[in-house]
Amino acid sequence: MASPTKKLKVRRSLKKASAAKRRKNRNRNYGSTAKLLPLNKPNAMEKSVHAAK
Repeated sequence: MASPTKKLKVRRSLKKASAAKRRKNRNRNYGSTAKLLPLNKPNAMEKSVHAAK
């Protein structure tokens, strides 16, 4: 019978591998970035500069 430490190491590596597989599949299906990134919105500093003018 395998030692508890070895069983733990095997289980941990299997868990990491399956989590990686789930993450990669989810990224393939849904993408890894948010749908609407606020890239075209002015930040607070720009708003205050425009308000001061």
